[in-house]
Amino acid sequence: MSFYEMQEPTKWANPPPTWSSTTIDDVEACPSRWQLLWSRWGDFDRFPVRPHPAAIEGQIVHEALDRLTRACGQRGNPAFGSADFAAALTDADFFPGFARAVAEWQERLTSHPRPGPAFRLRASGEELANRAVRMFREQYKVEGRPALHAAERATEAPADLKSLLRQKRALSEVKLTHPKHPFLGVLDRVQQASDGVEIVDFKTGRPSEKHRGQLLRYALLWWQTTGDAPVRVSAQYLDGVESWPVTLGSLEDIESDLAKKIPLLIGALSARPAAAKPGTGCHTCPVRARCAAGWAVGEEAAVVDGRGDAELVVKAKAGDHGFLARSRAGAEIAVVYEAAVATLLPEHVDGQVLRVLHGVWKEKRTQLEIKAWTEVFAVKEVRP
Repeated sequence: MSFYEMQEPTKWANPPPTWSSTTIDDVEACPSRWQLLWSRWGDFDRFPVRPHPAAIEGQIVHEALDRLTRACGQRGNPAFGSADFAAALTDADFFPGFARAVAEWQERLTSHPRPGPAFRLRASGEELANRAVRMFREQYKVEGRPALHAAERATEAPADLKSLLRQKRALSEVKLTHPKHPFLGVLDRVQQASDGVEIVDFKTGRPSEKHRGQLLRYALLWWQTTGDAPVRVSAQYLDGVESWPVTLGSLEDIESDLAKKIPLLIGALSARPAAAKPGTGCHTCPVRARCAAGWAVGEEAAVVDGRGDAELVVKAKAGDHGFLARSRAGAEIAVVYEAAVATLLPEHVDGQVLRVLHGVWKEKRTQLEIKAWTEVFAVKEVRP
């Protein structure tokens, strides 16, 4: 059976044994999406998400900026062009990392299991590096920031973190696990401020309430590990800092929330399939073709500039280059494609339900053309 005919995973993903803040947020947002993405599909250990070259280029740039932002933060936010900034570039493997990432992605795209045109990245490593430098230069502002001590790396947390922090003044990449709950986090930076301990996380995106929640969970980990409650948590963005005070009451609330939430999320993922939470992001969800609830919400929103998704019921074959179908709304749709594309399609018979991703609408949406990049997923039930 082909990937496009599989109706569900061949092996469902189990709930994670230990939870990160990101995993908690992702599962809470939609248990079904997390489960479908992390389950086994035939020969694929995970759902083989089909990447888009432009999105990959953006990901490479973002990951490099993320590494550099952290490296600068660990070195005390050095001025652009200074010796310490040059050292941060080396710490982040900034320039060499682009060429390596481009080469790795080109190989992955060439051998990607989902058929279609041979996607390749359009930009070279040098071009992506130049793009990242421009973005960083525009956003990185050290004026008005408090000077920071260089941080000592502490990936493997020693027995007495409090003493090490007093000695070094700042620690980076501190990996901590909650003593009672299956929750862990890697703290970008812990520093000894004049009024107490501060937890800092480095971010390249826009400020978000999720950042505050993540940092408070990290503050909880520090408190439960050392017995010392941080006085505040801070999200360090490229152009500024946003800080929030920490109280014992807030840490107790976070711990109580984790104690209730993690078992509930484990229970949600124990259902097979897990429940979906349809919402505004369903039209871009990578597993939407295998989620009936999400598809019903996202199908219309996925239509942009004449391209989009469609759920169709096959009515009758119309030659070697198309067939007639009925839309979810009951409209008759002529589906057309070239001979070379026909070999990529799953078998379809009268009454078969198909979900088409990234087709091209024509003739006031009465005709849908299937291109080489279009994907067609068979749905199990055959409708009368």
